[in-house]
Amino acid sequence: MGQQKNTKPGKRLVWRITADAPLGEFVDPDAQPPRPATTDPEPGGWVMSSFDLLHGADISEGPDTVPDDVFDELFRTPDPKPKPRTPG
Repeated sequence: MGQQKNTKPGKRLVWRITADAPLGEFVDPDAQPPRPATTDPEPGGWVMSSFDLLHGADISEGPDTVPDDVFDELFRTPDPKPKPRTPG
């Protein structure tokens, strides 16, 4: 008699390009995506910014700020260039 064909469907895979696999990889479209590793959110972010906008931000200038005379020396405006003399 003839050979019996495998009627069980194979595992379906699709080619997908993601940030984790920029060159692409075969993935099972029915599988649950892996959960990202839990990382601490960046300090601040939109939550902290919104809180600051709502309640105001506290600014404190500690002893590590640049004194006025040093600031003026570092960021002074350049002297104007002298006008060229015309012969005559």
